[in-house]
Amino acid sequence: MFSDFIKHYDNIRCILRDIFLYGCFSREDLENKSSVSSRKVSYEIRRIQQYIEKEFIRSDWEGRNKLLSLSYDSISNTQNFLVGTYQSKSFTKTDLILHFYLLMALKKINKPATFLEIEDFLIQEGLISYDNISSKTVQRKLNELTNSLEILKYEKKGRSKAYSINDDILKELTNDELRKLIFVVSLYKNILFPTISGYYCEETLKDYMSHERGINEEYDDCFQYKNLHFHPLIDEEILWKFMKAIKNRNLISHSTSKAGRRLKSREVIKPFKLRYDVNCGRFYLISFNENGRCISSRLDRVEEVTIHKEKYDPTELQERYIECMKHSWSSVPCNNVDGHDTLILKVIIDESKEKYILEKIKNELGECTIDNVANEEYLIQKKVNDCSEMVPWLRSFSGNIKVISPKWLDKRLKDDWKEMLNNYGVIS
Repeated sequence: MFSDFIKHYDNIRCILRDIFLYGCFSREDLENKSSVSSRKVSYEIRRIQQYIEKEFIRSDWEGRNKLLSLSYDSISNTQNFLVGTYQSKSFTKTDLILHFYLLMALKKINKPATFLEIEDFLIQEGLISYDNISSKTVQRKLNELTNSLEILKYEKKGRSKAYSINDDILKELTNDELRKLIFVVSLYKNILFPTISGYYCEETLKDYMSHERGINEEYDDCFQYKNLHFHPLIDEEILWKFMKAIKNRNLISHSTSKAGRRLKSREVIKPFKLRYDVNCGRFYLISFNENGRCISSRLDRVEEVTIHKEKYDPTELQERYIECMKHSWSSVPCNNVDGHDTLILKVIIDESKEKYILEKIKNELGECTIDNVANEEYLIQKKVNDCSEMVPWLRSFSGNIKVISPKWLDKRLKDDWKEMLNNYGVIS
């Protein structure tokens, strides 16, 4: 999807992650931790700032180092401001000229025309010259408009293809139906993945209504979203590649980054499932290596993906996937039958007012055992792959839950609370 519109987005994605979103490195720090030059980092930062409004970029100073980050208010702004970073494609003059000249030529000819007929028309009208545009370049642009963008269609004319402008797929819709369609797309563009296609569809509809129907109206945001995660958008190109590989059962390999360092892996793996953590807004790829080991990869750390021609049989992996992930709270697999953790919690509630809290805990924990051990006290046991994954969830019930086991988890939570209270000056 993105190959026709985006060029070298990998560099922008890395800078967005390490400078603006997760790492918060300064330009100098990032240069020291990665192979990217300071000049390249500065160039990409300036380009990103052209597409993200200044109100969303915050600057802080750490000594002499300038730290950039993204900050937004989801109440006052419901548009995903990161969409603009995908408008970074560098078009050539020839590419732009041919895009409009070919459409204009077919409109003027007003009938299906072969490549040679279109070519002759452009030359006779003085629109192109082979001194600067080759015949193959024109042919490639015709193929792009036909196969990738589907703006054109063709029919067989002997041994040649006769091109014409594609049919208006919206011509059967009334103006009122188009207005309703705009609102539907406006809602789903932020709550369904991938997001970019929704924004692209919305803008295309607005342009169509303006230029084809003469409808020029303002469409202010009429939807408000709760817990809307904007950052997964920058990983959508990688998401598409993983989805394609999973669908076609292709083997893949990929490189990852952590703390500004790129880690290349030559291991060829079998991509099997994509998991999404709705609380954190993170995607994970669950795959298997040739030895059957289950691997979890965070998409916001993946930089490059290579899809191999070799394929694999998925039938043998379904049972293995269930075995490895059935006790996973979010994304951590278990490759050892005896490698599970047993989480034991004590829940203390006021039965007359807080019964709903116990029900909420039960619904969110899923499979677990609950025993009423005393008045308004309950003991809960749950088997999980890794208790560390549950820390954010446990914090959300901090006033009602006490960790009994494992002890290291109880200590970690206590240390986290002490650090927070110390930062706010409550304790010293």
